[in-house]
Amino acid sequence: MDVIVSHVNLDFDGLASLLAAKKLYPSAKVALSAKQHPTVKSYLAIYRDQLAFTSYEGINWGHVTTLILVDVASLKRTGIPTNDLSTGLKTIIYDHHTPKENDVRDGERYVEQVGATITLLMERLVKEKVAITPFEATLFGLGLYTDTGNFTYKQTTSRDLFIASILKEREMDVTLINRFSEQALTTEERKLFQTLLTNSEEIVDSGITLLITTHEQPTYQNGLATLTRRLMESTDSDAALSIVKMKDRVYVVARSSSNRIDFRPLMNELGGGGHAQAASATMKKQELANVLNKVKHVLKQIIKPAVTASEMMAKPVKSVSPYDSINNVLEQMYQYGHTGFPVLDEDGLLVGVISRRDVDKATHHGLGHAPVKAYMSTQIVTLEPSSSLEEIQTTMMKHNIGRIPIVSKQNMLGIVSRTDVIEQLHRESGPVTDLSVVSKMQAQLPPAIYNLLHEIGEIADTHGINVYLIGGIVRDFLLNRPNEDIDLVVEGDGITFSNAIAEQLGGQVKTHEQFGTATWTTPANIKLDIVTCRTEYYDAPAALPTVRPSNIREDLRRRDFTINALALQINKSEFGTLLDFFQGQEDMNKKKIRILHTLSFIEDPTRIVRAVRFALRFDYELADQTQELALNASFLLNQVSATRFLREIQLLIKEKTILRGVKLLDSLNVWHSLFKTKPTFESLMKLEQVLAHNFNDAFIVILTLNFEQSSWKKKVKRYSLTTKQNQIIQQIEAMETVPISRNDPMSSIHNCFHLFREESILLYALLTQNGLLLSYVKKREQLKPLLTGQDLLDQGIKPGPIFSDLLHQLTSLQLDNEIVNRKEALTWLQAIKKE
Repeated sequence: MDVIVSHVNLDFDGLASLLAAKKLYPSAKVALSAKQHPTVKSYLAIYRDQLAFTSYEGINWGHVTTLILVDVASLKRTGIPTNDLSTGLKTIIYDHHTPKENDVRDGERYVEQVGATITLLMERLVKEKVAITPFEATLFGLGLYTDTGNFTYKQTTSRDLFIASILKEREMDVTLINRFSEQALTTEERKLFQTLLTNSEEIVDSGITLLITTHEQPTYQNGLATLTRRLMESTDSDAALSIVKMKDRVYVVARSSSNRIDFRPLMNELGGGGHAQAASATMKKQELANVLNKVKHVLKQIIKPAVTASEMMAKPVKSVSPYDSINNVLEQMYQYGHTGFPVLDEDGLLVGVISRRDVDKATHHGLGHAPVKAYMSTQIVTLEPSSSLEEIQTTMMKHNIGRIPIVSKQNMLGIVSRTDVIEQLHRESGPVTDLSVVSKMQAQLPPAIYNLLHEIGEIADTHGINVYLIGGIVRDFLLNRPNEDIDLVVEGDGITFSNAIAEQLGGQVKTHEQFGTATWTTPANIKLDIVTCRTEYYDAPAALPTVRPSNIREDLRRRDFTINALALQINKSEFGTLLDFFQGQEDMNKKKIRILHTLSFIEDPTRIVRAVRFALRFDYELADQTQELALNASFLLNQVSATRFLREIQLLIKEKTILRGVKLLDSLNVWHSLFKTKPTFESLMKLEQVLAHNFNDAFIVILTLNFEQSSWKKKVKRYSLTTKQNQIIQQIEAMETVPISRNDPMSSIHNCFHLFREESILLYALLTQNGLLLSYVKKREQLKPLLTGQDLLDQGIKPGPIFSDLLHQLTSLQLDNEIVNRKEALTWLQAIKKE
């Protein structure tokens, strides 16, 4: 006999999972625990007949051959008589909770960290194409919505949301879900709630408010989880802990709305379980006071340290002087994209703040020449470096401000903006250090490099600076692609840090003062580029950028695409922390190339070619908006220097995807913008042949695509940057004037073309699709000289112009197959000498 069970104090996820498992295992019986959540009891009072589940008493447990556990992995938590079970019992487990020590480890296990167990079972039902009625979809939705807190709990995944959409398609009734998930309290529950509220005390630690309440009563009462959540919500606390003794057992229920709280260490200590923000434990034969002492003893472990302003503030801070003009500040706002600046006096002390609104008002009245001090605000809201994230949020809301200077004794240390707060909240929703990335680093990097990064991180710690791996190598770690091109960026002085590394680890440093960069060559001859974090702005479209020192976020913002705007911190305490401010990982999952901001192609049109290169390298697509913006900006490639454009095309050639690249660039209007033409089928076929003959030169690609045009020389001349390229143009132009007939002997063709470079002739033959000329080039390449100048001297012929004339005649005869060996050549030479 097969039996399906869940946990005691059954909730809607457990109930829904029982029904879903029944659909997967139709021959199994469903056994229902007598202890259920009050809302589940209310639901069953109405719908029990439609479920037709049996009680534990109705099962002969000794006859059970397969036990299917849903929403639970521990036999102890099911409440079944485990002593009655047979020894050869087979188990199947579906659960979404963090594995515990007492969990069943044998049998089939489907345990994954999703928001609700019903998600795992629904995925199986969908895969096996099992039909679901509207009633079943609604119950499944109840389990999903209640266990994810309407998709607001931290453990919610995209898989849960996807299952919700499928349930909606199966006619899930969300009105019914709302009615049962938020049911009104009974008279007994309201009485207990009031008692718990009266007995509660607040504990404030590191900016977190934790409500603890205790109570003791002789009878058991269900619904403590619901009451604990409502206690937290009604008191506006970050978390609530209910410790209630009923009969001979103490029940501990915990709920939290803050990511800084993790109840799991506490529940492990008490022998319970659950999630980080929703957990519980039941303790037998314990005194209430003893349990309360245990809870308070472990309390410090459940509250994560506060994120402080010093950890999240941006530095160095861009500031202005009280004596700067309003026009100068407006220019800086444009350059850096900021909407305000702190104002520092000559001693570096904070004396005011000027906003974009202040600047706009001054310029509107024609006072752009006025000094900043005339319009800055001196009512400054500041915070200390030790201020917590919660304090920062509260301060921003209270004063309705978007940035807060972080100061110590009026000295400006950094600044925190709304963006910093949002990013921190986003970062808190995931792991701080991505161990999977660290393992990929270790697997893909040589041990010497991996260990070296650890050493550099420790040196950075001693100097109080942050250091990061940036760019393509971080992307390729995530994609499991080889890449050893290591670039490091520091929030500080890259050159000073490079010298500090060399002083401690040895090696040589080559500095580039103008750019704030250095190349450190280790004693083992490993080269690492170390760069100062910087930001940049463009004075005009397609111009080269102006660069200024900045922080890691600004440094990543200036990158080309989201997949390249990733950083990995390598400081010891943060080793492996992934910075993804612009959702690069999401775009990698979607296989999309996306620019970071809408003016990206305007500022640097060569990014259009780069976008194509990365799309082809990874087999990605351009995001819709990115494609549209590339189309709109393609005309600006005319303003890009030929050197920069050719460099990008050359990189496309190295990817061995130039033909596909040409087509994709054509779809972005690049060729029409540059040359007022589009690649034809014939020109692409020619290009394929040219590339097959190893003409892997970006200039040759442009020449090939434009050769059909009567004005080809004028169009490609701009991209002819070397003497060799100019010579190719001149020789092809000259060859166009040489008439060739298909009946001409090889010697005749040789007479016309022998002064041209073989490379130029071959290229011209490919461009004109002249088979006779191609045969001539091939035969000319394979031709071996039968006589040399020494042979002529041996025959008594005096050196002079006649030497080249004779050798040219001999080559012509060889090409016509009139002389095929050295003996015939010597006979011919002797006859010529007699004449």
